[in-house]
Amino acid sequence: MAASGKKPFVPEDFLEFEFVGDPQISPDAGRIAYVRTVVDARNNKYKSAILVAPTVSAATGGGSAATSIPFTSGITPDSSPRWSPDGTYLAFLSGRDAGMGDEEAKKKAGAQIWVLPTAGGEARPITAIKGGVTDFVWSPDSRLIAFTAMIKPGEPEWLDEEPDGAAGKERQEGKEGKAAKDEKDAGSKDTGDKGSGALDLEALFKKHSEDVRRITRAFYRLDGVGYLEDKRSHVFTVDVERALSGSPGSPPPVRPVQVTDGDYDHSAPCFSPDGEYIAVSACRDPNPDMQRYQDIWVFPVPVEGGGPVEDKAKKGGAKPEAKDAATADEAQDAEPEYPKRLTSKVGPFTSPSWSPDGRFIAFVGHDMEHVWYSDDRLWLVEVAPDCSPKGKARCLTKDFERSFNDQSVTDMRVAGSDTRPRWSPDGKFIFLLASDRGTTHLHMVETSTGKVRQLTTGDWVIFNWSADAGLKNFAFALARPDNPSDIYVGRLPEGSDPAKWPVAPAGLADLDVISRQPVTRTNADLLKKHPVSRPERFTFAAPGGPLVDGWTIRPVDYQEGRRYPCVLQIHGGPMAMYTGTFFFEFQLLAARGIGVIYCNPRGSQGYGQEFCAGIRDEWGINDYADIMACVDTAIKQLGWVDPDRLGVAGGSYGGYMTSWIIGHTDRFKAACSMRAVNNCHSFYGTSDTGFQWDDIWHGKPWEKWENLIKQSPITYAGNIKTPTLIIHSEEDHRCLIEQGEQLFIALKKLGVEAEFLRYPGESHGLSRQGKPWHRIHRLKRIVEWFEKHL
Repeated sequence: MAASGKKPFVPEDFLEFEFVGDPQISPDAGRIAYVRTVVDARNNKYKSAILVAPTVSAATGGGSAATSIPFTSGITPDSSPRWSPDGTYLAFLSGRDAGMGDEEAKKKAGAQIWVLPTAGGEARPITAIKGGVTDFVWSPDSRLIAFTAMIKPGEPEWLDEEPDGAAGKERQEGKEGKAAKDEKDAGSKDTGDKGSGALDLEALFKKHSEDVRRITRAFYRLDGVGYLEDKRSHVFTVDVERALSGSPGSPPPVRPVQVTDGDYDHSAPCFSPDGEYIAVSACRDPNPDMQRYQDIWVFPVPVEGGGPVEDKAKKGGAKPEAKDAATADEAQDAEPEYPKRLTSKVGPFTSPSWSPDGRFIAFVGHDMEHVWYSDDRLWLVEVAPDCSPKGKARCLTKDFERSFNDQSVTDMRVAGSDTRPRWSPDGKFIFLLASDRGTTHLHMVETSTGKVRQLTTGDWVIFNWSADAGLKNFAFALARPDNPSDIYVGRLPEGSDPAKWPVAPAGLADLDVISRQPVTRTNADLLKKHPVSRPERFTFAAPGGPLVDGWTIRPVDYQEGRRYPCVLQIHGGPMAMYTGTFFFEFQLLAARGIGVIYCNPRGSQGYGQEFCAGIRDEWGINDYADIMACVDTAIKQLGWVDPDRLGVAGGSYGGYMTSWIIGHTDRFKAACSMRAVNNCHSFYGTSDTGFQWDDIWHGKPWEKWENLIKQSPITYAGNIKTPTLIIHSEEDHRCLIEQGEQLFIALKKLGVEAEFLRYPGESHGLSRQGKPWHRIHRLKRIVEWFEKHL
């Protein structure tokens, strides 16, 4: 029991946490819809429901979880609530049963779009596409929804054409009968003779080889998803009212219409203000898997998909008329008028957002100036009435030395982040998140000057946000040092002069432009029962290096004058950042009397372009210097860190640095290397994205093999004497488990104490999205390992 009388955290307390996120404020600013996720310990999974809370009580300081009303049951995962612009409907993604049959059938079905009338009624599905929907957005007039889905080449497959689908159930018996007959026929020819003539070889070949994967593209799998099976992400539109016109309980009576085409991936659809066009992010060049850029493209909304009839010829990409036989071939070979490319192979551009007058499209990305170490910036491209680009895209925030979007890492977040910029109604400002020194806040960019102003401040992270139609009222999902997530509401002050708002980056000063009031008090009762050791920020610099932010977390039983063991934690990425917000793994170590030290070394986001690119030439040099300086500073300045009882741990790039550190120093008494890159040479061909890292490793393995070997921790394994716990997931496609296997065998061969934990069915994101009991097992073993050795 801690001195406060509260019970220190144990790994099983993870089961009691609730997570909230993805808050969506209604167009009239009267309500907020958000996602609440809880752990289903009995079934080893998560349940998420959509709740709706009024903003009026929150604005007066009276909002609480008790005011929230469940809009969905949460029996199956419900996510991504989105109000229609006219406020009539609330659409969301759900994996609930829509007549798909058993659990395996639901898994194949994926999440579908469901629509719930805000005035009351039952939610109904408007899509039934095999594999599910990955993202969606309403049209400005609330008539259509555009969505993305992964489909195989050719026509998409529909659930009501599957045996498990509602409309297909009547055909199930017939299909099962045919399958049984085929098997019987194949078997009836098997007389036991050894000669092949007694067997139906064709039927047996098909039956026993249908599990073989035929791979033809480089990017054929994705961590957290699995094998892509030649699927590509395409955009569809669906007419909402028509999709709801069928009988309740039956599949949608209309099919969505495919907007994009080709052997390319398309993402982040956004309607033009008039609803006639959709902007997307895509690489539509030959061999797109090998390209490092994505462009902004514009497609017309097809007539059959809700587009205007009068523009059918134009938007269908009609060929020029052939006036005579001589020009017939030219007409046949002419390029279609659409889609239109607005950017020119500059870099990875995404999240397009149309200005209210339709003249500009804003988007986020970079020009690969520092390859993958480049800061995400805000760009603009002007478009003509037919959506042709009027000149080149320009970077609006070239002088803003921070990266847009939330770059933070944590182990206690569920709902994803919507990174799309939002325009003010008058087109003068663009709102979006930006990361700065371990915090993430809402920023506003003046479109005329590119000047960036900061609207929220404080030592916390805003990881989701939304605004009403007038961009005056806001909803935030916010992580604090003492709680992983809560929902807040805020409002821009009336009559306030934007020219007087803080210029970004505003640092850690309390200079909020938007006032905030809580809507939820998530985990309040749970956190009253357990002591939380709040991170303490400090700054330091390695010799010749820049100023770096670090944090320490004291043991919950801390007493002045005592020295405590500490674990140095290193974040992944490396282009990411730690923050001072709640991190459960760190709190568990503190609960067991072990302090935590962590920092944002060079290579991290949130500190400017030069800082992030500080490890571009080599890993393990500048970052290693910063990390060691962090430990040295903590020991020297704090007084309670025991230099003889230090551990080191990290995952992904943090796992790489952990393996690298123990191959270069013996100062740590124990290590935990998780989902690490240990051999850069094999990583290049085994990772789902490794082949895109040419510039990171200064060349391809057959050209610059010595660079990859020099940069690999396994090269220095012969120096390791530190007892090491290796943690890896068996379905990790980012850093394949062979990376962990190589380090483990090397340590066993060297006689170094080593333990290898393999988690079946888990991806690279085990610590964040893994099955609940696997996450708890992992946490228990980490704590036990460091208790044993420190």
